[in-house]
Amino acid sequence: MSVAARAREHEGMGGQEPQDHRALVLDAAHRCVDLLVRTAIIDDSGHPTWPSWEMGPAGAVGVVAGRRSLYDGDAGVVWALTHLGTALRRPDATELAASGADALGRHRPTGPDVQSGLLAGEAGLSLLPRVRGTDGIGWSEGSDLTDGLAGILLSLARRHRHEEHASAIVAELRHRSRVEPWGRSWPDHRLEGDAARPLCGLAHGASGIVWALAEAAAVWPRLAPAALELACEALQWEASWAEPVRGGWPDLREGDVTWPDLWCHGAAGAGAVRLRLLELADAGLDLPWSTDTTRAEAEMAVQRCGRAMTDAAELTVTGGPEAVAGGWTLCHGAGGPAGMVALASDVLGVHEHRERALAAAAAFVAAAPTDPGEWPCGLRGADGDVSLATGVAGTAVLLADLARPGLVPSLVLLGAGGVRGGR
Repeated sequence: MSVAARAREHEGMGGQEPQDHRALVLDAAHRCVDLLVRTAIIDDSGHPTWPSWEMGPAGAVGVVAGRRSLYDGDAGVVWALTHLGTALRRPDATELAASGADALGRHRPTGPDVQSGLLAGEAGLSLLPRVRGTDGIGWSEGSDLTDGLAGILLSLARRHRHEEHASAIVAELRHRSRVEPWGRSWPDHRLEGDAARPLCGLAHGASGIVWALAEAAAVWPRLAPAALELACEALQWEASWAEPVRGGWPDLREGDVTWPDLWCHGAAGAGAVRLRLLELADAGLDLPWSTDTTRAEAEMAVQRCGRAMTDAAELTVTGGPEAVAGGWTLCHGAGGPAGMVALASDVLGVHEHRERALAAAAAFVAAAPTDPGEWPCGLRGADGDVSLATGVAGTAVLLADLARPGLVPSLVLLGAGGVRGGR
């Protein structure tokens, strides 16, 4: 009997009915872990790495191994397996995660081309408990969460390390910001024209910078006045773009403006940040803006993400899993909205939100192929993607959270706030 089969038997899966949403989702989470375990590539030193896709203008063009990032590399898979091993009682996942973390910590790249941000660079290693990911991280010409200063600041706050460096980042973020008729924004000074325009949202926009500033303020009281004042101005700017009728914030990248529900550039990510702000306020952080406004914006995002999640589930049932663009992945698929709705259940105390997310996920896995390697991913043509943001690793964490609430951290907050109990 395999490790996964023993774990399922231990969970008592055998006597549950097929229509039980929790049982369906839990079994799917185990199958995702099976895929992550069997796709690990063991190097000469006995450490694992995972395949990642190289992307071109038209989609995936090839597969590489050894990518380190949280977004689409080994750090993201290791983070997922670390929590999945505990939550699902999978020693194979736990051991693989420990070995992967050890490899990431031992071999540090150097040179001017090494990225520092949270999602795309070395700062993402700060989320791994066995790796001191923030030591030696310097600077970035970008300002956002993905590969900029905000991501570095968030990683420092996660580790409670290097307050002086954090203080310098807060000051630099203010220096790089642009005063707007309402609040402040962050153009990308590395680009030109429309490509440099300031953005809303978590991955590259103001929401991600607000999140980092608020987490730093919660860790270092001395930084709180400057960090929270800047965060307040960023929220004012994003509020000027929010449209309740559309249920969120626009994607302001080049081309036509859209109003997505995604984690990277839409309501799922921006809404998750506002839920985190409410958590920090409840924990005692004195925010210089109205928490009623923050709650109203969060609830606006919940409504938008709830509709998106339900529509994706219905589309899966009627058209099959391939009909849902991005599948059930975090960054580009329905996993972002579903994770945000589940988080809202915990933060806002609305049990029905989590049950809706569980039912939607169950509809997806019931219609999807048995092998998660055949599920649609968040990148065009990148079949079998196992990454955290656009592949199976992130989906597995979401499914485990829905099936066994209270045992894994929130996927949409990348573990901020720890594991939530009592759900």
